[in-house]
Amino acid sequence: MKKIKILLLNVVLVIVSIGAALTVMELIMPRLNNFSLEEAVYQVRRPVVQYLYGEFNPDLRYTLQKGLKDIRLNYPGKLDYTFSTNSEGFRGPEWDMSPERRNVLLLGDSFGFGWGVAWEETVGKLLEKRLQGVDPRYQVVNLAISGYSVNSVVRSFELYKDRFKPEMVVYVFCPNDLESISPPLASGGYQIAYKPHPGDKDAWVALRERNQPGYWSWDKFRRGSYLHAFYARYVRPIISKRIRASLHNDVPPAGFDFPPPMPEVVEPPDTAQSRFLIYCLDRLGQQVDGQLYIIPTSDKTILVQKDNAQNLRWVLAKYCRDNKRAHFVDFENVVRRTADGRKFYFKYDDHWTVAGHQLAADMLFDSIFSAGNVD
Repeated sequence: MKKIKILLLNVVLVIVSIGAALTVMELIMPRLNNFSLEEAVYQVRRPVVQYLYGEFNPDLRYTLQKGLKDIRLNYPGKLDYTFSTNSEGFRGPEWDMSPERRNVLLLGDSFGFGWGVAWEETVGKLLEKRLQGVDPRYQVVNLAISGYSVNSVVRSFELYKDRFKPEMVVYVFCPNDLESISPPLASGGYQIAYKPHPGDKDAWVALRERNQPGYWSWDKFRRGSYLHAFYARYVRPIISKRIRASLHNDVPPAGFDFPPPMPEVVEPPDTAQSRFLIYCLDRLGQQVDGQLYIIPTSDKTILVQKDNAQNLRWVLAKYCRDNKRAHFVDFENVVRRTADGRKFYFKYDDHWTVAGHQLAADMLFDSIFSAGNVD
């Protein structure tokens, strides 16, 4: 009996010692100022606009809550911006529905939405300002919402195109727009329209509640801990070749931040992703009465690695070559050729800085102007 008590005591001491050691590590690691750890923790803890302020929508799954005013999203030292929404649940003021307006619809996800920057600094507002220098009747209507997939992008256009009858449509494409690929239908094509199931609205409300600052759970604490970040960034790469490859950075040329672009791939690979993307682009393009402009965001996880034939921007480029009213704006090519290319992205985030939004807006305007679509 005495030996059992000693064994149990030793087990308890070991558990307490391990717990104490882990607690000390959790307290010390934030003071190390290790970029990789800080980035991993930030990616979990950062305020995600759609999870905090999203509202269920039976056609698009969600928009944002309507009529929000100057909502601040802040993560000390890494993210700080405000946003407002109109009565439709999209970022920005009420839309001007005057018949004399010349409308441009901007579609996309968090990049088009303007994650991390003020409303006046977003690509849509910057493009609008340049277009209004030619004709003050221009209005850029921002339908981009953080987290939207290409399905939601196409559907948002279909739901609003008749109200605005746009002269131009801009799709700010992000590679993760294809994280949710609809299975092909037996009759051909894909089902991309959102079909709500019973309980979807309640599930969305529950998701929003779980992401509020005051909500606590062991899983939420674990995922946002420095210990978890250490495991993800330093332990898992040893175990997993896939994780190791995803964290790999290729060496850029001297004086540059990213490896250079490769020559254009004329025939991009035929993959499930590319087939779904082409279907969605075809469905979008066939309904655009004016001109369609597609600009890929090319986040840093892509840019820090060598350019390759699997890059989805080659699919976008080919689509635009095959469709005379579609125009490809190769943002990634310019960023890879810019010596200080990292200035276009936040340090701890993959999203565009103000400089990134300005470059995108300027490239879009130049493409519109060179195509002769501004008068």
